[in-house]
Amino acid sequence: MRISTSMMFDTGTQNMLQLQTGLYKLQNQLSTGRRILSPADDPVAAAQALVISQRQSINTQFIDNQGNAESQLASLESRLAGVSDLIQAVKTRAVEAGNGAYSDSDRRTISAEIRERFDELVGLANSSDAMGNYVFSGFRGDTQPFSTTGAAGSRTTAYDGDDGKRQLQVETGRFMDVTESGRDVFMKIPQGNGQFMFTADSANTGTGVVGASSLITGYNDSSYQLKFNANSTYDLTVTTNGVPTVTAGVAYTSGADITLGPVGQQFKISISGTPATNDTFEIEPATNQDIFKTLDNMIKALEGNVSSSAANRAAFQNQMTSIGENLDQALDHILSKQTSIGARRIELQSLTDVAADLNIQYRQDISKLQDLDYTEAISDLTNQKMVLEAAQLSFKQVSQMSLFNYL
Repeated sequence: MRISTSMMFDTGTQNMLQLQTGLYKLQNQLSTGRRILSPADDPVAAAQALVISQRQSINTQFIDNQGNAESQLASLESRLAGVSDLIQAVKTRAVEAGNGAYSDSDRRTISAEIRERFDELVGLANSSDAMGNYVFSGFRGDTQPFSTTGAAGSRTTAYDGDDGKRQLQVETGRFMDVTESGRDVFMKIPQGNGQFMFTADSANTGTGVVGASSLITGYNDSSYQLKFNANSTYDLTVTTNGVPTVTAGVAYTSGADITLGPVGQQFKISISGTPATNDTFEIEPATNQDIFKTLDNMIKALEGNVSSSAANRAAFQNQMTSIGENLDQALDHILSKQTSIGARRIELQSLTDVAADLNIQYRQDISKLQDLDYTEAISDLTNQKMVLEAAQLSFKQVSQMSLFNYL
């Protein structure tokens, strides 16, 4: 084959360009520390690295969401802790108000404090987060959840939020509640002992006082009424499914336990003192009452004329017994919410630990696919440089060979 001068130059130039390209690629690999500079360098490894990188980005977003959820739950827990402390303080004052040596003036002093506590509770219920959203308004974060109308002792509290709970996705398929509905926290609180309410009628004129009540084997959701007669007996009316059954002339002993209900669904109550004729005591299935109403009822009871008669003192004691039970239920309800939030925060910590470990694993996997072996790369660079220099030197020598040099 006849080799022309132009062919010799073209071939030499092409070979040196290819060697320079390889050298340039090795220099880029060394400067970036990456073996794969483009998908063409290793299509399979590049595709795997892309998939892992995408998973790492999603995992990083989950970590951000977990941090955000932790912050919101910590803020929520702090507010519920404030509510819990407030209820405990009110419970203490309720016990203090039951002191028989206290005068009406002493009780009104306590009432003044409960008025302030009421305002504090409304403030906590209407608190907002760092973004300005109301914590307890459900999905309606821009709407103040609670508003009150009326004078102290006869106030009505309305909830203007909804029952939604804002959520954040903290893991694949795991959406976590980061708020609580104000209706669920402050309004849906069972009365009495959580199963039934044992109360004295507000029109009673005797000195009968509601005592302890408790379940023995259960409660059957029937209604019970004890109506007292003049001869230390009472008529018991049991209403089940709208049908009343009356048992007349049941003997009454002050302070003695009274067992009611059918076998397997029995509960126990007690009444002390001397009920007047036609005085009645009711046992009804527990319904919900908001904590604001409980505090307002306490204000009204404390500001009454308690010391004017024995009947008034008995009525006040019955009111405070009911209020005390409702405060107990409210505290238990808030504590259960705090427990739920604490469990979520523990779960978040576990998820964050797992996500952090995954991030480390993802980085290691990407490193195995993309990172450069410096020892091999430096050796290849040295070899490529030597080959290029040899090619350049040989091209110089060959390019100087010409017949005209010998003519």
